[in-house]
Amino acid sequence: MLSENARDRDRHRMLTDAGGTTSVSSADESGGSAGRNARDARPGGSMHTPEPMRQAEPCARISLAGWWGLALDRQNVGIRERWFARRLEEPIALPGTTDEAQKGDFVDERCEDRLSRVWRWIGPAWYQRTVTIPRRWKGRRITLFLERTKDSQVWVDERWMGSDDSLSTPHVFDLSEALTPGPHTITVLVDNAKLPPVGPCHQVDERTQTNWNGILGRIELIATDPVWVDDVQVEPDPEKRSARVSVALGNRTRWRGRVNLTLRVEAAGRASGAFSIPSRRVAVLLDGPRATVDCEVPLPDGVPLWDEFQPALLRLTVTSRARARGALFRDRHRVVFGLRRFAAVRGQFAINGRPTFLRGKLDCALFPLTGYAPMDKAEWLRLLKIARDYGINHYRFHSWCPPEAAFAAADELGMYFQVELPNKRGLTEPSHRDYKPPAQAYETLDELVGPDAPPAVRTAYLTREGERILRAFGNHPSFVMLTLGNELGGDEAVMKAMCDHFRALDRRHLYAMGTGHFHWDVRYRQGDEFWVTRATAPGLYVRGASWDAECHIDHQPPSTTVDYRAALQGVPVPVVSHEMAQFEVYPDYSEIEKYTGVLRARNLEIFRERLRAAGMLDQAVDFLKASGALSVLCHREDVEAALRTPGFGGFHMLDLQDFSGQGTALVGILNVFMESKGLITPQAWREFCCETVPLLWMTKYTWTNDEVFRGRIRVAHYGPRDFRRQAVVWQVRAGDQILAEGRTRAADIPTGTVTDVDLLCAHLSPLKKPRRIEVVLKIPGTPYRNRYNAWVYPAGVRPAPPGGIVTARRFDAAVQKHLAQGGRALLLPRPDRIRKSVAMAFQTGFWSPMFRNKPGPLNPLGKETPGTQGILCNPRHPLFRDFPTEFHGNWQWWRLVKHSRAMIFDAFPPSFRPLVQVIDGFDRNHKLGLIAEVRVGRGRLLICSSDLPALQDFPEARQLLFCLYRYLAGRGAEPVQPAEPKEIGDLL
Repeated sequence: MLSENARDRDRHRMLTDAGGTTSVSSADESGGSAGRNARDARPGGSMHTPEPMRQAEPCARISLAGWWGLALDRQNVGIRERWFARRLEEPIALPGTTDEAQKGDFVDERCEDRLSRVWRWIGPAWYQRTVTIPRRWKGRRITLFLERTKDSQVWVDERWMGSDDSLSTPHVFDLSEALTPGPHTITVLVDNAKLPPVGPCHQVDERTQTNWNGILGRIELIATDPVWVDDVQVEPDPEKRSARVSVALGNRTRWRGRVNLTLRVEAAGRASGAFSIPSRRVAVLLDGPRATVDCEVPLPDGVPLWDEFQPALLRLTVTSRARARGALFRDRHRVVFGLRRFAAVRGQFAINGRPTFLRGKLDCALFPLTGYAPMDKAEWLRLLKIARDYGINHYRFHSWCPPEAAFAAADELGMYFQVELPNKRGLTEPSHRDYKPPAQAYETLDELVGPDAPPAVRTAYLTREGERILRAFGNHPSFVMLTLGNELGGDEAVMKAMCDHFRALDRRHLYAMGTGHFHWDVRYRQGDEFWVTRATAPGLYVRGASWDAECHIDHQPPSTTVDYRAALQGVPVPVVSHEMAQFEVYPDYSEIEKYTGVLRARNLEIFRERLRAAGMLDQAVDFLKASGALSVLCHREDVEAALRTPGFGGFHMLDLQDFSGQGTALVGILNVFMESKGLITPQAWREFCCETVPLLWMTKYTWTNDEVFRGRIRVAHYGPRDFRRQAVVWQVRAGDQILAEGRTRAADIPTGTVTDVDLLCAHLSPLKKPRRIEVVLKIPGTPYRNRYNAWVYPAGVRPAPPGGIVTARRFDAAVQKHLAQGGRALLLPRPDRIRKSVAMAFQTGFWSPMFRNKPGPLNPLGKETPGTQGILCNPRHPLFRDFPTEFHGNWQWWRLVKHSRAMIFDAFPPSFRPLVQVIDGFDRNHKLGLIAEVRVGRGRLLICSSDLPALQDFPEARQLLFCLYRYLAGRGAEPVQPAEPKEIGDLL
């Protein structure tokens, strides 16, 4: 999304450019990119020898940003009725979209599963502008550059000049034959109803950046001499200290002869060091409309390499000169590149030969103010810097390709990009046109459907789209990986052939047949240079949670010992965890007012009203904070499990920010605007998610004070250089009380490894009361530190009911009689016998309500999918005087929660609040509880739905049961909420 200042500047520029005023400017540093992205399309006309031009600038431009005429073609008759020959009067500012201009249909959607469009236009839209071509442009090559749009056709006056349908790269039209000096009318038809057959990819999906209509980014006419530099591609070789340069020349004349090229490389951006690179001169014989020359440019030893730690950039300027029949033809083309090699080496990613670990987030094209991706570098720098502050060094663009500005910003910051073809459909041969993925290849929402076409058309389109992506953005050092799309199936031979084709064209990137592809038939496939997957074989998962599998965070007792070494055995390429960390956070309803652009958060408005109707709107902020704190804990375990794994390739987090579509997946610690929710600071997040992380290996989180706390210290290190003779200092403390501290032996910690450093231990006997302890690890002389919590309970606790207190499993007649006589009772019902209850998970909900379903074909576990979001309690309540807890769930609650069901208290008065409340999903909004207290007649009843009698082998369960007894026996305030025996009977 554009920052407000950037949007205001753009709007001011448009207003001052109203009325068709045009200007011509000389080429600047970005000028050469038009030639790099141009398609060599010359519709109609014969080639000619232009009049001599001796002093013209190599490249000139006319910006077409400003006011255009618009006509919406509701009946799709514009071509037949020759609308290009009409004057289109309705004004619209470009660059921009019909949504931004409030053109089309006022729909004011109220979508529950995604953000809602206010204005919507799906269909042909005609854009028109008059331009005056200067006399000095006579005989020059003139192209129209549309940086980003949808299916387009162009007319000059009444002459059709071509069409394009790329979703990922600029549309460039050669208008040389039609744009003679003087006034002309340029008409552009954009039809966003004519989508390629690529499915609901995030380039066009209503659940992400929407299927907008308009023209974005640079809109300009570019004039060059008729012999020009059409394309420059640079393949750096750090080992040889050189760059292989391929220069393509274009020629619109009948002239044949020699073109002299000068290649000059210099530092750009933050490149440092004193070095001088001699220019290289090459002569090319031009004998036709196109010629290509390859040459090697040596680079001296002082030229720095490019990576995430030192993103040193180099600028290559290619200048051409040719004399033809008295005319001097000149051109200049600039590209920025980095001296780097990104490779797969022995199952790991390597940057310039050094192993690296990808700490990735997804970019799902979520830009709610504009409905489309930012087209300016400044905004991408802002977004990428936020991600970098949270330790991210890698972006995966889910089924779409970002614009030029994103790559330029990533080059500058040292961010690694995985780009995907705009595709969510299988790729097959024509003979397989009836192929359909099996039912397990789920897509549970309605999909956008492009024009019906056989699979061969899809394959051909995506092959061409991939070629164009490589040509347009391949020079960027940040562009390191490319896949054919998201969660694909199809013909493996066809998919492998596409990857092989791309690899033969461009060796600067790594390729794979898909991201999360064939997830219903998990195995490594030849042709993939890396593998993004959630598992490498049945049961061998490489992420901590899933909606349809028993991954470790919610299905194994908590520890810090889980890693994925077993899953890597026999896999010859780097493995990346696919879409991990999908842990929900309760909505922040204060965010609603931020949606001031083309999209509205009607979904959040709907959920807020449901919470109000459930009588819990006053708790919305508490639900956000408690679910968010638990989500952070789960995110951390997912990240650290990946970091614990030696030789692991990295992870794709879904996500650091919210995904406001696909059922409303509020899974981020940042909102969709990339703003903090206040759950954790970047500094605290980077303790467990950055290039170097001290790790504690411990077998459990709950201990007794007759034990010795033991753990191992390891360091996951992917920094720029090795640590030599490096120690780690550690401390175990309970508040201000230091239980033990020390300094490990000095060890060599090579970069690219997970190194076992030393042991630590601490006697827990000094702790006479239940305490939360903290283990702190620091690497002296560096910013790297980490910390862990654990809980210690007295070993001798053997809970027993005090006199006068009845403990029961059922709310039977004996319990009711005891309460009627003014007695006190603790009810511990068996969870599976509680009538009004829902399944409960320790982790927050997975992804969104779309995965919360009853047993059925979409849930192979055959169980109810929990939708709970953790617990909420008051840690200062007397019940927790000897049970250390925060207001939210933490690891000491894992068994207590997993062996329970959440009781439904919807029938109780609106003011009633359980002592330990369970936060329900925002789609359901039950009032849920784990522990509740009520007054029944003259008696006092405490109900706990955790199966504590079955958990007495675990200290946290013994301690909680002890606290329940002591609280019930105490002289605390009587419970406020009365309840009739029938209400309790109906509940249980």
